[in-house]
Amino acid sequence: MTYRIYPEQPWTDCSDEADASSVVTSCRRSSGSAPDPALRSFLIAAAFVPVAAASAEPPPGGWQLLVPGVYHGDEAPARPGPGWLALLPVGGVWRLEPAMVRATRVHDPLLDAEGDKTGIALSSSRSGAIVLLKVPGIGPGKVDTPAMKFGEGPKPVSAGGVPLKVRFKADEYVIEGSAHGIHVRNGAAGTLLPGVSAGGPDSDDSASLLWAGDLDRDGRLDLLFSYSGYNRGGVCLYLSSGADAGAQVRLTACHGGVGC
Repeated sequence: MTYRIYPEQPWTDCSDEADASSVVTSCRRSSGSAPDPALRSFLIAAAFVPVAAASAEPPPGGWQLLVPGVYHGDEAPARPGPGWLALLPVGGVWRLEPAMVRATRVHDPLLDAEGDKTGIALSSSRSGAIVLLKVPGIGPGKVDTPAMKFGEGPKPVSAGGVPLKVRFKADEYVIEGSAHGIHVRNGAAGTLLPGVSAGGPDSDDSASLLWAGDLDRDGRLDLLFSYSGYNRGGVCLYLSSGADAGAQVRLTACHGGVGC
């Protein structure tokens, strides 16, 4: 798996460009913030995959989660459109702030011939955003979080490892890895998280708690997990609203890349 740091670029005033080598949407003037250069991107591919300039088909329900970074052309939207919210820390609290998202065609070093640009670089007008969301029912504003220091990095969850205990409001959530996956419990009720696997000594898969808080503002904990493995990596969002009876959360959306 290959990671690249997204280069800092100025924002410019523009509209959708006709040039297929540089598709840019939702731009603004250069007085705004540049993309956070510390955000990692997933640019991962198999060498035998044919080159294609098409952008990704939106998942069922449309794009709801994006992670800033550089992707193959079929792993991200070429035109993200309006209505995105950036999740980021502001003055010691976490907030969802309206953001403009830009998708720029870039050279994919693993797939493109010289001069071709089939990759997509995603960035936003909000420096420091860890993810970008466009989920029905979730609006801008302050987001309640547990007393955890997310700035210290993701918290790994491994099979047989020490469980993570997260106190939020009057509840204590226990996040624990096993050979079967990652479980989230609140009292007797528990949920096995789809889409992620607990790390282990004999596994290429790993997952970490990236962030936790009340995104949908229903008083219960929502989760963001980063995952990686052989030929894949990304982030998954789990919301408490809409979860099945007895379940803590439901898988809402994932965004990442695949390849080698």
